[in-house]
Amino acid sequence: MSSPALEAYLAVLYTDEAKRHAFLQAPRAEALLHGLSQDEADAMAAIDRIGLRMAAASFSHKRAAHAGHARPRPGWWRRWMERWR
Repeated sequence: MSSPALEAYLAVLYTDEAKRHAFLQAPRAEALLHGLSQDEADAMAAIDRIGLRMAAASFSHKRAAHAGHARPRPGWWRRWMERWR
C-alpha cells in the first residue's frame, strides 16, 4: 500500500520535468528530500526509469490534447437553449 506522500511525489515526477530530471540523477536523495520514508525512497530508487519517462510523456500529451477543451465559450448554454425554443 502506498502512502499519500508517495502518491503525491509520483504525481510531481509525472508532471514536472525539472523535478523528474533531479530525481533521475539522485533518486534516493530526492525521494528523501520530498518526505518519503527510507523504505519508500529505496522503492523509488528501483523504479522503472523508462516507464517513468513514458508515463510522463503520455500524461503530457493527454494534457495538451485536452487543453483546448477545458472550458466552453461563455454563453454557450444560451445558444444551446435557443435551439429548443
